[in-house]
Amino acid sequence: MKKSIRILSVVLVALMLCLSLTACGKTLSGKYTSDAGIFGETTYEFSGKKVEISYKSLLGTVTTVEGEYEIDDDKITITITDEDADDDDAKKLSGTFAFEEQDDGDIKIGVIEYKKA
Repeated sequence: MKKSIRILSVVLVALMLCLSLTACGKTLSGKYTSDAGIFGETTYEFSGKKVEISYKSLLGTVTTVEGEYEIDDDKITITITDEDADDDDAKKLSGTFAFEEQDDGDIKIGVIEYKKA
């Protein structure tokens, strides 16, 4: 009886570990930069589920906003959580976009390719 309870316990723990790992989803790490896009030079810095986005305005000033992201197959959803990000440019960074991870380690968000720094 005790042996079957131990086996059942081990199986349940293994099952819970598998389920928790699949729930984690894909994450990115590091900086990715592009000179294209509506903001000119844009840099995404990923760490865990957080993202810091820096972009240069037409006047040359650099703005940085913080947010969270989630990757689901070929889509990335970015949510800006920075309370100071009230400008229209920052709002354009939130949303769900097409996502592709390149063989060379670069990524593509929407139609823009970002090189890993």
